[in-house]
Amino acid sequence: MPQLADLTRRLPQLKEIRMSSSGIALWLCWQGDLNPAVPQTLQDYGGMTVVAERDQALWYFFSSDVFLALARLHIWAKFNNLPVAVQVLPAKLLLGMRREVGLSLDSALTAQEVLVPQSFTVWVHGRARESAIGIPGISMERTASLQGMANAEWSGFGADPRMPYQSTLGWYAVLHPLGNPLDKKFQAGWRDFFAEIEGVLQRHRLKFILHEQFLIFSLDNLRQFRLWVRDLLHLVREIKEQRPTRYWPCVSVIVDRKGFNFNNELPRKIRVDWEQLMPDFPHMSYRNAYLLGEGFTIHDVRFSVEHTSMDDWSNVGLDEEGGNGGMLPLLVSGRLLAGTGHGCFYCGMRNHETTSCPTRNMKGNDRDTLSALQMMDFDTINAGFKGIEDALTAGVEEGFSQLAGASGAEGVLMRAIFALNSAVQLRFIPGMWLARGKDYPRGLEEQAPHDDNPVWDLYHRFAGADLIPLEKELGPVIARNPRDYRSRTLQGFIALERGDPTRALALWKEAATLCNTPLQQAWHDFLQGRLHEMQGRYPQANECYRQAVRLCPLWIDAEYRQTVCQVKMGFADQALGHVFNLIQRDPAIFNRLLVDPELERGHLQLFSALTIPWGEAEKRAAEDRQGLDRLLGEVGAWFPDEHPFTLHATERIGVLRQIADSRSFVAFQMLINGCAGIERELQARVAREGRELKERFKGYMERLTRVRDEAAWFPFPSLLIEFNRDYNKCAANLNWAIRTHFQTAESFKKAQATVETEMDRIKKLESRLKFLRIVRDATLFTLFMGRTFMWMEIGILLCILVVLPLSIYYGDKAGASWALGLASAEKWQVQKLLIMFFSLFALGLAALRTALSFEKRKDRLFREAQEKANKR
Repeated sequence: MPQLADLTRRLPQLKEIRMSSSGIALWLCWQGDLNPAVPQTLQDYGGMTVVAERDQALWYFFSSDVFLALARLHIWAKFNNLPVAVQVLPAKLLLGMRREVGLSLDSALTAQEVLVPQSFTVWVHGRARESAIGIPGISMERTASLQGMANAEWSGFGADPRMPYQSTLGWYAVLHPLGNPLDKKFQAGWRDFFAEIEGVLQRHRLKFILHEQFLIFSLDNLRQFRLWVRDLLHLVREIKEQRPTRYWPCVSVIVDRKGFNFNNELPRKIRVDWEQLMPDFPHMSYRNAYLLGEGFTIHDVRFSVEHTSMDDWSNVGLDEEGGNGGMLPLLVSGRLLAGTGHGCFYCGMRNHETTSCPTRNMKGNDRDTLSALQMMDFDTINAGFKGIEDALTAGVEEGFSQLAGASGAEGVLMRAIFALNSAVQLRFIPGMWLARGKDYPRGLEEQAPHDDNPVWDLYHRFAGADLIPLEKELGPVIARNPRDYRSRTLQGFIALERGDPTRALALWKEAATLCNTPLQQAWHDFLQGRLHEMQGRYPQANECYRQAVRLCPLWIDAEYRQTVCQVKMGFADQALGHVFNLIQRDPAIFNRLLVDPELERGHLQLFSALTIPWGEAEKRAAEDRQGLDRLLGEVGAWFPDEHPFTLHATERIGVLRQIADSRSFVAFQMLINGCAGIERELQARVAREGRELKERFKGYMERLTRVRDEAAWFPFPSLLIEFNRDYNKCAANLNWAIRTHFQTAESFKKAQATVETEMDRIKKLESRLKFLRIVRDATLFTLFMGRTFMWMEIGILLCILVVLPLSIYYGDKAGASWALGLASAEKWQVQKLLIMFFSLFALGLAALRTALSFEKRKDRLFREAQEKANKR
């Protein structure tokens, strides 16, 4: 036996209700398979399935058309077997913050159970019966409740088969192309797109009115309503993908027939701002959007955080284009976006005039606020918008005053939104007037000294002064300094706030020709572009922004404004490529896109498309977040703990751990880029230090070779046992290091330890080599000197042995008395004295000669020995 409690238990438990609507619920119970005619009939009359099981279901109807549907089924059941029990109950439809669908029923009703009869039977609750009063052909009679039914006032249901029971549902649809009707691109684009739309209208046999660029036609029933919305969405997608040259952005609005007439005045009577609607997606009330049934996705027009009603505006898309899971979970303050104006020049909001913008009295560039914005996650941004919504409830001026000093998320977010367009605000003027650089933003860092030009005093009085006397005071200043662009700049802002944008445009154009640097000239082009943009002249605005980019290629704000202009024109899909490029160049653009109030027309496309970079960044950040420990271990595997790179990488990884806790797009990118940067630095450091290690090892090998060559000449090899042991160990380690490529952390780390060890060992060998070199050189010196002395000694002895006898002989012949005495008495003494004297002389001379030629003879000896060794 079906029990209603089984169905209600399956309904979602809503913690916060965003919308609710009182209506009528149907509890259907059946046996076996339900005849398809039942759900189809209920759906054609505006019913929507809330929850269903195998043998029972709960439906909901917004209007009394439920009784018309039951009347058709009642008549049909007279000729067909239809064992279905139906209870008509008063109910309230509940929608959660994420559009979860719930249903509120009296607790007494939820405890019911019913036995399914053999024929189609309807019980109408007493409170639901009131909705059927006045419907022709419907009859109800009081009846007793059956066992299991609630103790309430029930009525039986009857229907006169002679009545048609036509649904009261019906709608008017209006299609409006965006752009200037006088523009040739508009005329060609709208003509081609209308030809495509006309084919759909003819296929459905819809009669239409085309008046002043408004296409108006009637949708007579729910089936026609569903078919038109589905075909329109399919057509737009098909044209974008297959025939993009025939696409033109158009806004579509569908309203209930009640209260409107099918004529040319219909677009004027519909209370919407046609220039702010989002193109491509039909706009309708939430009530009508839910009537479409399955296959469609309902989107908020303003993604508002406030509680709305079922009669508020929404737009719909196809399910395959992405449901709620395919959009970023962001809700924007509706009061922040509300307003009937064209938009403030300074901040872009429509809820106040340019002359009353809060930014007029702000100082500084709020860079810290923009930095805080880029680190905000969705929850923080949503909380900030909730606070902004609450603050603006009391009024725009009061709310902005309250938010100006708020320190919470709402204050930071509000100041960040105001700072998005700081380049066109009054607080930006001093920095630009003093800028000496040529590009943005670095050009603003080079500031000239403050001069004593009277224009400064006029600027400081601008925000609170009467503009007419201020402009009169500016006249003499311009006359004294006709080539000073600053006077024209200020005069342009005065003209702007006095409501003369044409004069402001001319003054800024004149100021651009008087500027001293490309940056200042680009800024005036930027101001002109902003003014064109706020007046709806988007092609001219884009041209000015492009000129600013040509002068300052790094000014990303000028490129961002071009994207905003495309979105405002209705070409949000075409701007997505530029959006992705901007995000890739500057990730901070991501959060800027989320909170910029001027992108309201493209919120749906942007929030859907941004899920792609968000999802990719979130996935990569999650992987890198898990890989931080691995990265730290990898650094430790290559470098020791006390290495400078290890200390630097550990500090950076600690910073990344803190960033990893934040769930903003910029935080994701910082984590991704940080991990990738550390990995690149690790690879580069390993490669560089690997090359350095190779060079050091090669240098050590050359030093070791010299040590070996020097030690090889040591004359006492038996004394080199310890020296040779150290040498052999050092040579083995150096040969291993030179052959190894250090492509693994183990070998690289071993090489780092080896290089220090072998450096110490080589130093030790070189210090010991000094002693060996002294012994070797002393030995060689002695040998060289001994050889020289020997040959000199032999010559001296020969001379003494020959010359002395000859002297005595010839002296004796000559009759020299000394010769006879020397020959007879002191011959041997003289000879010994001569030998001793000349030997000492020879020794000294040999030592001198050896000392003078020692290095040359030693080098020659080593060289000859090396040549002989090489030949062998």
